[in-house]
Amino acid sequence: MGAFLDRLPPDRREAVAGGVALLDGWMLFHEPPTHERLRAPMRREFTPRAVGRLHSMIEERAQSLLDEIDSGPRELNLVDAFTHRLPADVIAALFGVPQHLSSWLATWSAEFGVLVFGATRRADYDEVVRRSAATFQDHLGSLVEQRRILPTDDLLSALVAVEGAPDGLSTAEIIGACSLLLFAGHDTTTSLLGSSIVALDRHEADRERLANDAEAAPRAIEELLRFESPPKVMLRQVTESHLRGQHRFESGQSVFMGILAANRDPRVFDEPDELRIDRDPNPHLAFGFGHHFCLGAALARAEARIALPALYRRFPELRVVGDPSWKSTISDRSPEQIIVSVGRSQPTGPNQTW
Repeated sequence: MGAFLDRLPPDRREAVAGGVALLDGWMLFHEPPTHERLRAPMRREFTPRAVGRLHSMIEERAQSLLDEIDSGPRELNLVDAFTHRLPADVIAALFGVPQHLSSWLATWSAEFGVLVFGATRRADYDEVVRRSAATFQDHLGSLVEQRRILPTDDLLSALVAVEGAPDGLSTAEIIGACSLLLFAGHDTTTSLLGSSIVALDRHEADRERLANDAEAAPRAIEELLRFESPPKVMLRQVTESHLRGQHRFESGQSVFMGILAANRDPRVFDEPDELRIDRDPNPHLAFGFGHHFCLGAALARAEARIALPALYRRFPELRVVGDPSWKSTISDRSPEQIIVSVGRSQPTGPNQTW
């Protein structure tokens, strides 16, 4: 990250220094052995078994948000009411972020995305990046201090418990790692939920099946991850000069790797531009590959498998009104507004997706 700062003009360097310090704790910007050292303390908290213990909490929060929607206007922005709020509440609960800070977390995630997604042309770029880094350091730094004194049953307490140990992280690395997981655990799942709702709006039979057939959910979510992957591209740097196909890559060059294109590759997927919720096998790359495979994949899958069927069971007449608006970033495929008509609601019943 130091090399990145060195390339910036002095005034911008000062503005983004705090944000870059957080990014330095992001495992995805490191290779082994640093990558493994940053990842190891959190790996066991994101296994499918560990995430399974969160199902009841995810369901409870989803139903609470659906209750709010049900008591409000029949036409609303579903991003504000549901797809943005649910992942923020879930990841906040996992880390032990107090409930009253979950709304701050959603706002912070949007602001920190200005740095992560490189929105340097924004007139307020420097101000937003500086503010988002400072508020995160303040809030998470205070929580770390609290967990040192009074640990609880959450991920932040688990990280603080081994702080400075041979298999633990430093304080700065804990705060940086938290910024990654709180950002990615909220932003990308928000993107998945929103994009899935837009895609399913054109497939009534698939919506009905997702709502009423518990066995359909796992494959359906994998297909939605392929069809509308939250990441558009991943940026990588060439470490060794080499020839790939007919292209020469030189050490130090930046390469944009098209996740959306890979997930529509006709050499891998039959009818790649068609949404087929029973597609199997489905070797999509929405969560990456190899040692950079997304740590929170099990959590994102669980949230989608619970939230989407619950939404369509409660509101079987839900339809998108007009065209959604999308975030204008090169790396993130995410609707920022989805106006929907929810129609009549159905009584809630037991969860059918677990």
